[in-house]
Amino acid sequence: MTTRVASVPCACGQTLAVPDEAAGREEVNLLCSCGRRLQLRREKGAWAIAASLTPERSVPISGFSREIREDPEAERFFFSHTIGGAPMPVHIVYLASLRAAEVKAAGMKVTRFSEVDGPLEARSRWVARFESLRLGSSVRPARGIRDIEAASP
Repeated sequence: MTTRVASVPCACGQTLAVPDEAAGREEVNLLCSCGRRLQLRREKGAWAIAASLTPERSVPISGFSREIREDPEAERFFFSHTIGGAPMPVHIVYLASLRAAEVKAAGMKVTRFSEVDGPLEARSRWVARFESLRLGSSVRPARGIRDIEAASP
């Protein structure tokens, strides 16, 4: 009898095994030894990477609250998201002790989230909010980030 082990490749080159406990689930989060956090989803019966957060040592200072930014326990990540037709880095600062996250992209204002269970959840909430504002706004970005910021609250 052959046992098939589900696995996915991390961007660092390591192969991550999907735990057996994920068998009945549609979504699972993994942590690579390089520090990346991966969100996996089942697509057509196989696991696929739905989101990836890359750890970073520091983030831009402007916009983030001093409380969360300076806490030594704060975790810092970034991911890429298409803004105004171009991929842009989006930064996350997450503090587990407060269950709080702050997310900032380009010249936009920081979005703060409370009751967050991890940086991947902060990413999902930010993407959902950004996309709902973008799609629901009557303002259509013409060019550049300053035009997109007009669609943000």
